[in-house]
Amino acid sequence: MGLLPLLRVEVVFEAISLVLGLVIAVQSLRAHRVLASGSFLLLGVGFVLMSAAMLFRVSVVGLVVAAAPPMGRPLPYPVLGLFTVEVIYSVIRVVAYTVFVAAYAVSRLRAAPTAQLVFPLLLTIYNPLFEIVSAALLLYVVVETAYNWLGGRPRGSGEIFAGFLTLLVSHILFFITPLGPLFYMLGHVAQLVALTMILLGTHEAGSVPKAPAPPQPPT
Repeated sequence: MGLLPLLRVEVVFEAISLVLGLVIAVQSLRAHRVLASGSFLLLGVGFVLMSAAMLFRVSVVGLVVAAAPPMGRPLPYPVLGLFTVEVIYSVIRVVAYTVFVAAYAVSRLRAAPTAQLVFPLLLTIYNPLFEIVSAALLLYVVVETAYNWLGGRPRGSGEIFAGFLTLLVSHILFFITPLGPLFYMLGHVAQLVALTMILLGTHEAGSVPKAPAPPQPPT
C-alpha cells in the first residue's frame, strides 16, 4: 500500500476517532457534573486536547489528500510538512495523556493517607518516540483504571479500564508499524474500539440512576 492510499484511510479513521473523542469529552464533563468528580473533569479536558490534535491532523492531512494529483501520476509528498504535523499532533496527544495521568494521580493522592511520590516515508505520518512515550504514560492510567474498577466497581469503570487498555495496545501497534503497514491499520482499529469503550463507560458513569418504581397498592 502506498503512502497516499494509507493517508486516505487514516483520514477516515481519524475523523471517526475525532467525533468519538468529542462525545467522550462531553460525557466525561457530564459525569463530573453528576458525580462532582475532579477525575472526570480532567478526563474531559484530556479528551478535548486529544480531539483538538485529531482535528488539526485530519484538516491538514485531508488537504494533502484532496490536493493530490490523479491516480497514476507521481505524488509530490510534502514530507517536511507531514512530519511537522505529526510532531505537533503527537505533542498535543502526549499533553492529553499527561492530563489523563493527572486525573488518576490526583485522585490517588487525595485517597492516600500521606503524599506519594516500515519504511522511511512512514516517519512522516507517525513518530515512534512519541508512540512509546504515550504508551508509557498510558500504562499508569491503565493501572489506575484497573485499580478503580477492582476497588469498588463503580459505574462505567470496567468499560473505561478496558478502553484505556485497548488504547495502550493501539500505541504499541503503531510503534511496531515498521514491521508492516498492517500494524498501522490495526492500531487505528484498536484506537476506535478504545474510544468506543471509554465513551460507553463515561456515558454510564454520567447517567443518573433511575429510582425504583413505587410498589403498586394491593387490589
